[in-house]
Amino acid sequence: MPTTTAIDETMIERAILDLLKTRREIYPSHIVGELRRSHAGLPLDRTRDVLERLFIERRVARLWHRYMLPADVEAVRAKWLRLIERQAERIDAVAVDPATSRDARDLVMRWDGWSMEGCDFAA
Repeated sequence: MPTTTAIDETMIERAILDLLKTRREIYPSHIVGELRRSHAGLPLDRTRDVLERLFIERRVARLWHRYMLPADVEAVRAKWLRLIERQAERIDAVAVDPATSRDARDLVMRWDGWSMEGCDFAA
């Protein structure tokens, strides 16, 4: 890897980790938008590669398409469980199979930031 690419990736990494300290969970496209505003001139073409490396190194966690710091996994899980519960209450009111909500809860409960249902996403 050329030196400038390594330096760029280090700068992108620091910017991502700093951003995640202020945003509990965020989509990659929003990360790029935020970094464009806060770090003008930073070459962001490698952002997705850096995010993926940070994920593989378990320095960031991911739920579906949202990234977060590992320390935020429990708070994100709690948020999603609350959302699932609210949705389950609405579903229960309209005679839909409650197994859907149960399955969603089970999935979120088994998620640890890097794997879900025994499938390691960082591997």
